[in-house]
Amino acid sequence: MTDEIRPFKINISDEELDNLNKKLALARIPDNVADAEWGEENGVTVDFIRRTVEHWRSRYSWREQEAKLNQMPQFKTTITLSATNKAGQAFDPVEVHFAHVKTTATDQKPAIPLLFLHGWPGHFAEVQKALTALTAAGFDVVSPSLMGYGWSSLPRQAGFNFFHHGDVFHRLMVRLGYDRYVVQGGDWGAIVSRALLMQYPEHAVALHLNMPFIRNRPELKPGDEKNFTETELAMIKRYEWFAKEQRAYAQVHATKPRTIGFAMHDSPVGMLAWMADKMNIWSDLENLPGGGYTADEYITWTLMHYFPGPTTAMQMYRANFSEEMQTTLTDPVAKLLATNRVENPVGVTVFAKEIAAAPRVWFEKENNVVFWRFHAKGGHFAAYEQPKDFAEDVIEFLSGQWKSFQQKL
Repeated sequence: MTDEIRPFKINISDEELDNLNKKLALARIPDNVADAEWGEENGVTVDFIRRTVEHWRSRYSWREQEAKLNQMPQFKTTITLSATNKAGQAFDPVEVHFAHVKTTATDQKPAIPLLFLHGWPGHFAEVQKALTALTAAGFDVVSPSLMGYGWSSLPRQAGFNFFHHGDVFHRLMVRLGYDRYVVQGGDWGAIVSRALLMQYPEHAVALHLNMPFIRNRPELKPGDEKNFTETELAMIKRYEWFAKEQRAYAQVHATKPRTIGFAMHDSPVGMLAWMADKMNIWSDLENLPGGGYTADEYITWTLMHYFPGPTTAMQMYRANFSEEMQTTLTDPVAKLLATNRVENPVGVTVFAKEIAAAPRVWFEKENNVVFWRFHAKGGHFAAYEQPKDFAEDVIEFLSGQWKSFQQKL
């Protein structure tokens, strides 16, 4: 049955692990590159790669990390969409992988269904550190792998964009018995979740974001600075820095996803360099425990993309950055994209090192913003970097919105 919910555990074969170890043993690390500090211009350092690969070879245990990931109950289900792409091709049914962690609260009936949506180079387990707080506060948390990420499949047909993602995840929530639910999103998850709310506002009753991204950023004109606080100006400056100096990766993903995907598919060390650079530059390293990510964290995040294969996740950029994207949509959805407004309540938490955070005055032009909070510590991977602050804001906003919604029924 295609609507069956099937239990799933991550279980990388011994053969695949053996092949990985052989590649690590044979890895070539350049010794003719002038090394420098890890910065915005040159990317990862030779020293970082050498040290991390040595740790990977001699001390890292995937089985330990796999066991931690499998502490979250995980499942798969098959979902079929009725949508077609620009060429009129129906999309393949998709295999959706997701974690489903139910509330531990005894006084919250019914539970608050929360759909958590990650982005690139993240994964479904970004929410794991925040789960204890969220489930204790009455949330049932559903955290899927985006289509083409991890253990979720991507249709072979071109043009599967963020509106189609939103459609899949709405159908997932309904299949799980959640006709009404709330949503949280960051990175691609922020974009997918807005698309979901535009399509299904009667079901997705409220949205919390940690990346208030807008498609068209206004240009600051002389004298405009006086209209913003110092915090907002810092957000705008970082947004401009990211857009002008740090988005080359996205252009590569969008224009040649197979090329870069194939380059990484057979190279765990290459995948490490590509991933670790983004983790470092996009995060608030100083305020992470120990002042940065551990070697185990860099490696595990890398393997979450390397084992399933990185190419299909990168294809998401191609499907969504194309100038022809709007023409691949059905007329009603194309109209939604042109309107580009979420009318249901939206809450935003901005962490200081977020890479694409518009100030509230810009963001609320496209969203019904009723909650806005800034944190001086934290970066792009909010749930992972600052799980306590993240969970507290999600609980405060979404539980309040859920209560208000229930009172209106």
